Amino acid sequence: MDRETYHHGDLKQELIHNGLLLLNKEGIERFSLRKVASMCGVSHNAPYRHFKDKDELINEIVRVVWEKFYISLLDVTKLYTDEPRLQIVEMGKAYVKFMVENPDYLKFMFLSDSTYPIRIEDGKFYGDKDSAFGVFKNSSERYFKEINLNEKLYMQKTL
Repeated sequence: MDRETYHHGDLKQELIHNGLLLLNKEGIERFSLRKVASMCGVSHNAPYRHFKDKDELINEIVRVVWEKFYISLLDVTKLYTDEPRLQIVEMGKAYVKFMVENPDYLKFMFLSDSTYPIRIEDGKFYGDKDSAFGVFKNSSERYFKEINLNEKLYMQKTL
């Protein structure tokens, strides 16, 4: 059995987890692979087996956190496929539950410099297809159609 697996299980996941904690504690400016390695109890070279540099680890943390949030909202929509109003209500509950159960994610997602802004150009949303906001937007638009809301109001009401 190789040493990394024997001593640390899944080092990549441990680096992501501890990297998130470090980002929340010290911010991006003071973040380093050495500090994350120390938190994991491995040599300062060990993270390089999984990430080429600190930016790659930070990008993976961002991806993992937002993907988990996206999946938690998407799962709710699957329970109420034909009821967009209930999707929105249940997404609100899932949102709060997710943040309560994952306070480190909340801090990282909304109280740090690592947020994903909603991009609007020419009166349209961009980059929202496979995102948590996209899940909400799609359910909202389905609900707006159901209640015959003027399509020109969709963006304003979604925001």
